[in-house]
Amino acid sequence: MKKIPLLIVMIIACCSFALAQQVVTGKVTDANGTPLAGVSVSVKSGKRGTTTGPDGTFRISAPSGAVLVFTNVGYTDKEVSVANGSGNIILEQSARSLQEVIVTGYGTQNKKQVTGSISKISGDEIKMQPLGSFDKALQGKIPGLLSQSQSGQPGSPAVVTIRGQGSINGSTDPLYIIDGVQVNAGDFATINPGDIESFTVLKDASSTAIYGSRGANGVIVITTKRGISGKTRIDYDFQYGYSELPTDRLKLMTSAEKLQYEFYDRPDYGPNPFGWTPAEVDSLSKLNYHIKDILFRKGITQQHQISASGGNDKTHFYLSGSLFDQQGVVITTGLKRYTGRINIDNSFGNFKVGLNTTFGYSRLIGTRENDQYIGSPLNAIRWYNPYINLYDADGKYQIDYLQGQPNPLQELLENHGNSDEIKGVGSAFIEYNIPWVNGLRARTMWGGDLSEEESFQYLDRTTDQGSQSQGGNGEVDRAYAKTFRYVGTTSISFQRTIGDHEINASIYNEIIQRKIENFGFSGFGLVGPFKNEAGITPGTATNGYIPTVTGSATNSGLVSYFVDGIYGYKRKYYLNAGARRDGSSRLSKDQRWANFGHIGANWIMSEENFLQGTKNWLNALKLKASYGSSANQGVGDFETRELFGPTVYNGTGGLVLTNLARTLTWERKVEFNTGVEFTMFKGRFGGTVEVYRNITKDLFLDRQLSRTSGFQSITNNLGKLQNEGIEVSLNGDVIRTRDFTWSLEANYTFNKNKLLDQNGQPDNINGIFINRVGGRINSFYVVRYAGVDPQNGDALYYKKDGKTTTNVYDPDDRVIIGPSDPPQFGGFSSSWNYKGIGLDVLFSYAIGGYAYNNDRLNVENPIYWFSNIAESMLREWQKPGDITDIPSPFNDLHAETTRFIEKTNYLRLRNVMLSYSLPASILNKIKFRSVRVFAQGQNLYVWHHFQGYDPEVVTGVLGGSVYPQLKTVTFGLNVGF
Repeated sequence: MKKIPLLIVMIIACCSFALAQQVVTGKVTDANGTPLAGVSVSVKSGKRGTTTGPDGTFRISAPSGAVLVFTNVGYTDKEVSVANGSGNIILEQSARSLQEVIVTGYGTQNKKQVTGSISKISGDEIKMQPLGSFDKALQGKIPGLLSQSQSGQPGSPAVVTIRGQGSINGSTDPLYIIDGVQVNAGDFATINPGDIESFTVLKDASSTAIYGSRGANGVIVITTKRGISGKTRIDYDFQYGYSELPTDRLKLMTSAEKLQYEFYDRPDYGPNPFGWTPAEVDSLSKLNYHIKDILFRKGITQQHQISASGGNDKTHFYLSGSLFDQQGVVITTGLKRYTGRINIDNSFGNFKVGLNTTFGYSRLIGTRENDQYIGSPLNAIRWYNPYINLYDADGKYQIDYLQGQPNPLQELLENHGNSDEIKGVGSAFIEYNIPWVNGLRARTMWGGDLSEEESFQYLDRTTDQGSQSQGGNGEVDRAYAKTFRYVGTTSISFQRTIGDHEINASIYNEIIQRKIENFGFSGFGLVGPFKNEAGITPGTATNGYIPTVTGSATNSGLVSYFVDGIYGYKRKYYLNAGARRDGSSRLSKDQRWANFGHIGANWIMSEENFLQGTKNWLNALKLKASYGSSANQGVGDFETRELFGPTVYNGTGGLVLTNLARTLTWERKVEFNTGVEFTMFKGRFGGTVEVYRNITKDLFLDRQLSRTSGFQSITNNLGKLQNEGIEVSLNGDVIRTRDFTWSLEANYTFNKNKLLDQNGQPDNINGIFINRVGGRINSFYVVRYAGVDPQNGDALYYKKDGKTTTNVYDPDDRVIIGPSDPPQFGGFSSSWNYKGIGLDVLFSYAIGGYAYNNDRLNVENPIYWFSNIAESMLREWQKPGDITDIPSPFNDLHAETTRFIEKTNYLRLRNVMLSYSLPASILNKIKFRSVRVFAQGQNLYVWHHFQGYDPEVVTGVLGGSVYPQLKTVTFGLNVGF
C-alpha cells in the first residue's frame, strides 16, 4: 500500500513529460527552394537528433519551447524555436562551399563550375554602415580590390581599382552592374545599400571577358534583394549617430608660439610688423581661438529603412523605402537621400517575367577642398592665425589683420550651393522555357539608367569668392545635366546534365546607348537682398556683367555579340570558354570592331579516388587556370574627331580647332590567372590563393607635337603596361559550439605594375612624377633631402649616388622614391557571437605607397609667415651650430624633394559592431521574427605616421587640405515581423 502513492506520482510525472513533448516535422531547403538531404537536426542543449531525408523532410520529438539546430556542410547553422508542430527551414550557403551560386550578371554559375577569379560578399555585411556611397564599404573585404576614399564629404564616391591600374590615360574604373544595368560610381549617393543582396567581383578575363570592352578593369555585379516563398516579411532598420574629424597629426603653433615667431624669430620682416603694443601682444598671446570648433561640428547621421518581401510558388516580391540624412562635419554641408525599390517576378506556364526598379532623390551640400583657397574650411584651420577672432568687436566678420586672407566663416555662411539629383534604374525581363527541347531557354532583358542633376551656387558680393567673379560683385551659377543609358540583352541558353556530362551554353546579343546633355548659366553683378537669379545685373558692353551660357550634348553606342559555354565531366573536370565581338562608336571608323575571348579550366581534385582518404579533413580542393583578352574604350565620345570651339579676338567671335582628328584603337588587355581553392575540417576552414599577370597593349599615351601645329600633344596608342601579383584569402571558424562561435577572415594582395614600353621613350616626366620603362607607373621622382648644414642653415641634398651631399639643388640628382598607389593592401576581421551577443571587428591596411604632403609644405613655408604655420618651424635654423631638420628661412625653398614626401602605410580600424539579438524564446512571446540592437564605430582609429588627418590619398599629391574619412559612431535597431 505504501508504494501506491509513489506509483501515482511517477505516472503523473511521466504524463506531464509526455504532454510537454511534441513531434516537429518540416522540410529543409536552400534559398532557391531545393530540398537538402542529410541535414543534421538536433535539440539544442539536448541529446535528440535526426537527419533530413532525400526530399529534405525531417521528424523529431522536442519539448515545447525548445530550439532546434540545423547544420549541414557548406551551409550556415540555423536555430529555430519550436513554435508549432511543423515548419519549413531555409539554410543559407556558406561562403566556403563549392555549392554556392555565383551571379555573374548575365547568369549564374555553381561555384564548382567557376574557372576564373570571383569574390563575393553579402550585402548584409555593409547595409548598416553609415556611408553615403556604399563603394567605400568594400575597403579591406575583397582581395585584389583597392578602395580609396578620395574625400570624406557626404556622398562622395571612392576610387576603386581591381588588380592595379590597367591604363595610364584611359579609364581605370571597374564596371558596375545592378540587376543587369550599368551604373556610374558617382551616382551611388542615390542608391540604398540596404537593398543589396550581394556583391560579386569579377577579376580575370575568364570572368569579365563576357562583358567585352566594358569589363577590362574588372566588374562589380550588384544583385538586389528578392522575395522568397512563404509568409510576408516586414523589416525595419534604424540607426542614429554622429561623425567628427579624426585626429590631426600636423601640429600648428599656438598664439604665443606664433607671436614669438613673428616678433623675434623672423628679424628679416622687422620687429613688430603690425605695430602692436606690448600689452596687446601679451593679450593676444593668451588667446587660442579654436577655429575648428567654429567651422566644424559633430555631424548627425540618421537612417531609416522599411521593407516588405514574400511570395508563393509563382510570384515573389520585394518592396522598400529608405531615408538617409547625414550632416557634414563642416557647417552648412550634408547629404539627404530618399529611395524606393520594387522587385517582382512571376512564373506562369513556361514563362517567367520580372521587374527590378529603384528610384532615388539626393541633395548634396558640399564645400571646397583639395585646392589652395584659404576660404576652404579645411585650409582655413591650417592657415588661420590662432590669435585672430572671426568676428570683430562689433560682431561683424573680421577683415583686419588677415593679410589678404578671406574670412572662412563668412565664405561658408554667405556663399551657398547644392546639387540635387533624381535617379531611376530599372530593368524588365521575360524568359521562356522552350518545351520541346529540355533545358533550352530564351530570355530578353531591357533596362535603363536615368539621372537628372541640377546644381546651384550663390557667391555673395561681400565675400572673397564673390569679389573674384566677373565684374567683382558676386555670381549665381546654375547647371543642369541629364544622362540616359539603356541596354538590351537577348539570349538563348541551353543547360542540361546528361549522365556524367554537364552542358551550359549561351549566345547573346547586346545593344547599349548612352546620351548626355548639359546646360549651364552664370550671371554676375548681384544687387539687392536676392540670393538667386533675381539679383543679377543685366549685362551690357560697358558694365562687364555679360552672363555666360554653356551647353553640350554627346552620345555613344556599343553593339555586341557573344557566346559563352561551360562543360563539366563527372562533376570534377570543368572547361569554360567564350568569345565576344564589340563595336564602339567612340573609336575610329576602321578600328571600331574588336574580338575578345577567354578559356578556363578547373579540376576538383577532392573528388578523385586517390584523395578519398582525406575526406575527414579535406572537404574540397580545386585547381583552376584561365586565359583571355579584353579591351578598354575609356576615352571621350568624340576623342577621334576633329572638333571646333568658339573664341573671341579683338571683340570678334570665331571658331578655332580644339581637337585634332586621330586614329585610335582599343587598349587591349591579355590576362592570365591561376589559383587553388580549398575547404577543410567540415567547412570550418577555407581559402583561396591566386596568381595573375595582366598585360595592356596599345596604351592611350600623349605624343608630343610640333608647336607649329598649335597643339602640345595628341593621344595615340603607344605603350604597353604589365600588372602581376598574388592574392590570398583565408577564413575559418576558430570555435563553433551551440552557444559560442568565433570566426576569422583575412585577405592580402600584392600587385606590381611595370611599364614595358611608351613609344620608345625610356622616361616620361610630369612634375614630380615619372613613368619609366621597367618601373612602376606614377612613381615619385625627386631629389632626396639630406637635412640642414649646421654651420650656415642651408638645406642639404643627396647627390644621385646617395652617398655625398651638397647644398646646391640639382634636378639631375632626382631618383625614383616609390609609387603613389600602395602595392600591398588587404584586411582582416573577427566575429564573435555568444548567445545572441555579437562583436564584429574589421581592419584594413595598405603598405608601400607614398604621398606628397602639400598641406605640410604650405605651413612649413617661411614666406607664409603671416599665416599660421607648423609647430615644427620652431626648430628653424637660427645660428651656427644648430642641429635641426628645418633650414634657415633665408634658404631658397626647393619643394621638389623628399622633405615633403611621406609614406602612406596605415592600419585602419575600419568598423566595430556590438550587437544583441533577442532569443527565439522571447521572440515567440512578443510575436516578432527578429529583434537586434547594435552600436557601431567607423574609422575609430588609424595607426600611421603621416603628418595630417589621413594617409589615404588617391592622387598622391595634396593640392590643399582634403576632407578626411570621418570618425563615426551610430546606434541602431533591426526589427523583423
